[in-house]
Amino acid sequence: PLFHVYGGKLVCQKGALLCAAHTIDIEVAFTKNFTSGFFGGEGFVLQSLIGEGDVFVKAGGALIRKDLDEGQQLKISSGCLVAFTQDVDYDVEMIPGIKNALFGGEGLFITTLTGPGTVWLQGQPPQRMIGEIARRVPSGGGIGLAVPVPGLGGSGGGEGGEGEGEGGSGGAQ
Repeated sequence: PLFHVYGGKLVCQKGALLCAAHTIDIEVAFTKNFTSGFFGGEGFVLQSLIGEGDVFVKAGGALIRKDLDEGQQLKISSGCLVAFTQDVDYDVEMIPGIKNALFGGEGLFITTLTGPGTVWLQGQPPQRMIGEIARRVPSGGGIGLAVPVPGLGGSGGGEGGEGEGEGGSGGAQ
C-alpha cells in the first residue's frame, strides 16, 4: 500500500497512472519554476497520488529504481521520469550553452531530482520509442510487404488431379 511504504504520497509524470484503489486521491502538481516548466513541456504537469492503497503506473523499457541520499542529485531527461516519493525535490531547468541546444539531442531542458527519497525512471520513454519506430518506417506510399494468398493466382501450391502440370505424356503406346 502507498501510505505505509511511501508516506502516503507518490508524485508521477502526467499520464503515468494506470489505475489506483478508490482510497487514492489524484491531484495536479506543478514544477516550482513556471517558466522552465512551461517551455520544458513534459516536466511541467505532474500527478500527486495521495492516500492509502495500491497504485499502478506505467513505464516503457527497463524500470530503474534509484534511492537518493540527502542532497544527492540526479539529472535526467524529463521523459525518463516515471515517479518519485514526496521528499524528493523536483525542478526543470534550461541546459546552458549553444552547443547543447543545437546538438544535445534531449532538448533545451533537463530535470533535476534532489534527495532524499526514491525515484523511478524508464529506459524507453514512449515518445522516444515512437520516434525510433517512425525513423525506420520507409516513406513513399506504404511499407511494400507482399503477402501471398492461396487460391488467388500465382504459381505452385495448387491442388489438382493427376496429369496436370509437368511431365504428362498423354498418349498410349
